[in-house]
Amino acid sequence: MPLPFHRPPTSADLRRARASMAPLSAAVAAAKRRAGPGAMVLAWMSDFHVHARRDYAGMNPAPFDVYGSLVDCSANAQTALAELDALRPAADLLVLGGDLADGGCGGEAPADEIEEFKRVLDAHLPGGLPTLPMLGNHDHADKPMTARFATLLQRVKRPDWPEPVETQDFYYATKRNGWRFITLDSRQDHPLSERQRTWLAAQLKSDPATPTIIGVHRPFVSVGNWVDYHRLMDLPTFQLIDSTPCVRLVMSGHTHKSALWQYHGRQHAVFPALAYGIGENCGWGCVVLGQSEVHSVFIKELRAKTFDHVTATLALRPGKHRRLQPALFEDSELCDPCYLPRALDPKARR
Repeated sequence: MPLPFHRPPTSADLRRARASMAPLSAAVAAAKRRAGPGAMVLAWMSDFHVHARRDYAGMNPAPFDVYGSLVDCSANAQTALAELDALRPAADLLVLGGDLADGGCGGEAPADEIEEFKRVLDAHLPGGLPTLPMLGNHDHADKPMTARFATLLQRVKRPDWPEPVETQDFYYATKRNGWRFITLDSRQDHPLSERQRTWLAAQLKSDPATPTIIGVHRPFVSVGNWVDYHRLMDLPTFQLIDSTPCVRLVMSGHTHKSALWQYHGRQHAVFPALAYGIGENCGWGCVVLGQSEVHSVFIKELRAKTFDHVTATLALRPGKHRRLQPALFEDSELCDPCYLPRALDPKARR
């Protein structure tokens, strides 16, 4: 049967979504004041999983599972962008954290899904807000990008997007407000390519002083759901990042669930999804940065009817927010000591 898209959110839906932002806006404003002069507010949205406005009937294998018949992912994205608009002018930058489309998990996302993502962004992104893009495993899966997909990305490219380093994977470095952002491309169930890792090492070595954020769709750390089996198992890259003091934060999505861990003095933030949750409600993230340190990390639940894949329920969520407190990853049962070193003496963990 055709994909039964729901209607876009009504004006009343969007008013309620914007109204739900008042507590978070106050919390972010207070955090930004405490972070001091030059503080920056970074928003994160990922796992959009938008579908094209076409008939998916009869496709084998099915391009999506049960959530695809219940959720209009474009409507969820519109609601999230309306909420973000209510945070202006505090928000300085939006990171688009991957899985922009849905149908590329076995290869590359189809053109009409990427174009649907562009349509949503063009229509609803708060005016003047800069963005930084990232690809996920549903955009470009386990092989080098084709020329077709590279051309497609150029068609949807926004003026403020940096040029990627190469055409086989989508990664780059750029600076914003005194921070360096390094965006990596983590293919489905593969470590980084040697070319990408060599480039990353050179980037970190060339400027060891500028406070740095690493963005990568698949997290290195666990969150406690089944997607942990598909986290980024790439010990050489993790060790490279972990040994570089200027890296303050690693940001990821992919798991459709949030977590904030501290490991060896730096934070690993994993953010929820906009399309559907896996043990958590749909939402997006917000980070307050000081001049050189991470001050606060917030999660905003979508004020909308959203789907949780674990309970298989579609329910109206109130749109609450919460501030995440970093927990020591080495103290968690999710930390696999066969993979990431764990100090035997708990007093030595940090």
